[in-house]
Amino acid sequence: MGKAGFGKLMSLSEAKELALSNAPELGTESVPVSEAMGRVLAGPVSIGIDVPHFAKAAMDGFAVRAQDTFGASETSPLRLRLVGHVTPGVILERAVGPGECIEISTGAPMPRGADATLMVENTETQGEEILVYKTIAPGQNFIKAGSDIAAGSSLFGAGEELRPRHLGVLVAAGLREVEVRRAARVVLMSTGDEILSPGEPLAPGKIYNINSTTLGESLRAFGCHVRDLGVVRDESGAVKEAISSALEDADIVMLSGGSSLGRGDFVPEIMAELGTLLFHGIAVKPGKPTALALAGSKLILGMPGYPTSALSNYYIIVEPILEKMSGRKVRKNYTSARMKRKVLSTVGRYQFLPVKLEEGAAVPVMRGSSSITTLAIADGFVEIEENVEVVEKGATVSVRLF
Repeated sequence: MGKAGFGKLMSLSEAKELALSNAPELGTESVPVSEAMGRVLAGPVSIGIDVPHFAKAAMDGFAVRAQDTFGASETSPLRLRLVGHVTPGVILERAVGPGECIEISTGAPMPRGADATLMVENTETQGEEILVYKTIAPGQNFIKAGSDIAAGSSLFGAGEELRPRHLGVLVAAGLREVEVRRAARVVLMSTGDEILSPGEPLAPGKIYNINSTTLGESLRAFGCHVRDLGVVRDESGAVKEAISSALEDADIVMLSGGSSLGRGDFVPEIMAELGTLLFHGIAVKPGKPTALALAGSKLILGMPGYPTSALSNYYIIVEPILEKMSGRKVRKNYTSARMKRKVLSTVGRYQFLPVKLEEGAAVPVMRGSSSITTLAIADGFVEIEENVEVVEKGATVSVRLF
């Protein structure tokens, strides 16, 4: 029996809304701070210690009682007895008494009795004494315990994406692990008997498996755990078995190829057998033959086989799904440019238009959805909405950079 065709295509906005409403939010897991880069906090982080947890010198000099410097000046210096020295990591038993000082290095713990650090530039050492040429105030030039973070503070609320600056604080607080939103587990596979794995001898009519690399690396860059099954035999039973097995431990099963209307394009039918087919065919250019199914709480995505179609649909459909599931937001960079030439679009279909930037102009790159170099030579893409028929030459457009 022949295929009925796509029928009425679903708009991109409808497809995204349907996908997001069915995409489950993932649970949480505890990970080492050393592996938490880019992860999203599950809740506020409570700090159990003061940071720093001791008073320390802010610079090299002498730990003193500030009152012992009162009245000192360059023309009328005061004398203090030098009774010891302290370096970082050392707690000195000796306290600073009246008329005394202790030499101290930057970051060293303040000795008992001292309430200020006298800069070395404002002193002169003479044997076992120093000459003080400047009056200082209590609390000057030292860092109080808890001045950075007070014990019991809650930092970085739920939903915060951890960057290097956050991780430094967690380490400073002595945390080894942190509770984060779980990363999505994605099983990736390609269909098509014409597909070869890289390194295999190239035969007539065969092509190498591009989508496993482009989609796989895009998913990994987002932080997903990806298991790539490579090429699955282009036979209905083999594909169904591969999807069924993958659903056991995956949050998302993603296939490339087999989602159009050709004789061998049976992926949507299998998706409907294994779950509820939410849509098949969306009004986008390129990337129309895209399908999504819900199997329990798992998603099955049927992506186009053409490389540009598959990767462009990753940006406009898969990324929003991953954002919803993991809580992580993609950092999108945009720039404005003038369209280099007139571009005709199809009313009713969203267009993903790759462009190259040249001297402030957006130059369309249109080599076809089967060409992997379309996106490779582009600097970003322009989104042309469904109701736009033409983008005039010289029109200002917003370019999302890759």
